[in-house]
Amino acid sequence: MLRGVLTGLVETRAEYQHVFNIYVPIGLGVFAVFVLTPLAAVLIFRRRPPERAARWHQNDRLEGGYALLLVGVVAFLLYITFTAEHRVDTVSASERPQLVVNVTAAKWEWHFNYPSYGIDLYSGAVGRQDLVVPTGEAIRFRLVSRDVIHAFWIPELRYKHDLIPGSTQDTTLTFHRQGVFAGECAEFCGLMHSNMIFDVRALSPVAFNAWAHAQQAGGGAHP
Repeated sequence: MLRGVLTGLVETRAEYQHVFNIYVPIGLGVFAVFVLTPLAAVLIFRRRPPERAARWHQNDRLEGGYALLLVGVVAFLLYITFTAEHRVDTVSASERPQLVVNVTAAKWEWHFNYPSYGIDLYSGAVGRQDLVVPTGEAIRFRLVSRDVIHAFWIPELRYKHDLIPGSTQDTTLTFHRQGVFAGECAEFCGLMHSNMIFDVRALSPVAFNAWAHAQQAGGGAHP
């Protein structure tokens, strides 16, 4: 039962979509206040004789309440953000992966290594090979950078993780449907940063096994 709960939480798209759905209305509300308040002041007080000019320059209660409101909003957003991060990280550390992929980033290329199959794929400035994964299975990605900070970003999963030089970071992701999904480096890493792109090709477990065995046999088959 616990495993079923944990597997569901691996779906980062649902976790971060929830966070996104909270951030956006709050952001729009703050934007509206900053736009509408000056506009209302301009329209309401556009004409005023000198004798009716305001004689005060501050309102401590209003400013204090505004500051407290901002602190409350920031605290709330930090809470929901770190709660979602904690859930994802806890599952990532607890889940037993069916596949391990070593992801190495370097200017300006991705290297995807499948240690259990002896397969190496590259995407970036030199070539463009897909990161091929099975659907419905927990996949452990081991993230390493050889030079500067890069970011492993798969928008389909609402997932982005920085790769820090000198540090190996593990994360577990699950692809719940088949398809081809774009990925890229989301951290500016130099003049050819735009070349650090890749595609994730999610296959059924049966199709993935057939692809992996074809790669091992040297057939170079493309799924």
